[in-house]
Amino acid sequence: MGALLFPRLMDYSMPTAQDQFHALLIVFVLAVAIIDWRTHRIPNVLCAVATMFGVGLQIGLHGEAGLLSALGGAAVGFAMFLPFYVLRAFGAGDVKAMATVGIFLGFPSTVTAVACTLIAGGVLGVLVLLLRPANASAILHRLAGLLLSPATAIRNSRTDQSLNSSDRFPYGIAIACGTAVTLFVFSH
Repeated sequence: MGALLFPRLMDYSMPTAQDQFHALLIVFVLAVAIIDWRTHRIPNVLCAVATMFGVGLQIGLHGEAGLLSALGGAAVGFAMFLPFYVLRAFGAGDVKAMATVGIFLGFPSTVTAVACTLIAGGVLGVLVLLLRPANASAILHRLAGLLLSPATAIRNSRTDQSLNSSDRFPYGIAIACGTAVTLFVFSH
């Protein structure tokens, strides 16, 4: 009788396996954001545990296609963030976290998540510059160096101590924002 009177209510009473899978991804990126904000590091063990759950659930939900989706998403997330690591714009934890997000999302959605993450990172970066104007000149100088002469900027950044770890932007926050936007876009 309840289904006849409130059909939409009955649809939302039990989350699907895919909803639970996405909830686990949200828990992962929230943990990444909080830990990165507090410590400026993303623990390997966090990514490893999430990877095991993500691959296991992909295989459990979708079989061989899930495994291929997980591997493709991880490869895309890793490959798209690796150049930023090489240029020393991101840390290794950011690359591993994005690869882990790719395991959960699969290939096409990971491309969107990377794009949303880069946009979120740009917006959050501008906010950091506005809130910490004392660090703005060092950050802008490094950015200009990366854009004008990447090889020189990489070499100089190894000896440049103008940004200590507390001044760096915790990119895990952008990863969480980009992933959340992607989940929202693909769920509607």
